Amino acid sequence: MENTTAELEVDADHCFEIGEVIAPGDTHLAMTIKGDTEQQANDQMAKMEALANSISDHCQVKKTVNRHKGSVTIDAMFDFDCTAEKMIFELYLR
Repeated sequence: MENTTAELEVDADHCFEIGEVIAPGDTHLAMTIKGDTEQQANDQMAKMEALANSISDHCQVKKTVNRHKGSVTIDAMFDFDCTAEKMIFELYLR
């Protein structure tokens, strides 16, 4: 068997640097959770916090509860240890 090599030319229209997708230090994720009742919003928030804590041992969560007529929203800020943890969390949410 003959050992040969061949040149390979690749044309890729949609290429970009990994730094354009994964920005170092991008560890914050803001989200708003809505519920018809405060209990419903809190239950959903508890699920998000449990997921974040299953991904990161040190995820910090800050939240603000906003009560409106007929609904409740929770504005939450998740701060992960690293960008990869944030991305994993986002992927689980899809």
